[in-house]
Amino acid sequence: MVYRVACQFAGNHHDADDIAQEVFIKVFQSLARFRRDAQFTSWLYRIAMNACIDHRRRQTPHLAHRETDDPDLALDSAPAGEPGPEQCAAGAELGAALQAAVDQLPPRQRLIFVMRHHEGLKLHEIASALGLQDGTVKRQLHTAVHRLRRVLATYGAGMVV
Repeated sequence: MVYRVACQFAGNHHDADDIAQEVFIKVFQSLARFRRDAQFTSWLYRIAMNACIDHRRRQTPHLAHRETDDPDLALDSAPAGEPGPEQCAAGAELGAALQAAVDQLPPRQRLIFVMRHHEGLKLHEIASALGLQDGTVKRQLHTAVHRLRRVLATYGAGMVV
């Protein structure tokens, strides 16, 4: 789970390895401070998210826009079944546009979007993991989705994000 979130956030396996290693070092160092009444996964998510944000802050500005040459990390928007070459090209273009749009989201909105739509977490789980109110998460997710829709509208994409 930590590595998957780090891959989605960083966009490459090298940085994801670094982030995951940093997370587990922090977990080991902070284990004595873990509140037993809290969920371990929420606590772990929060550490992972903070490590991802810290990683992004440490990057130089020209590296803030990631390029993913690993097809496993790109968002796949191609239709199911046996698409033809034109559908494959259109799907790849739309997937690249969606990935670029997600990359442009502010860090917190991006994290919330990834946790909801890639990790499948519920809003209250995201709120708990990030230490936010449910309404804040809902508002941030709503804003992120509308930003993505605006960007994707330029591609003539009638898809619902």
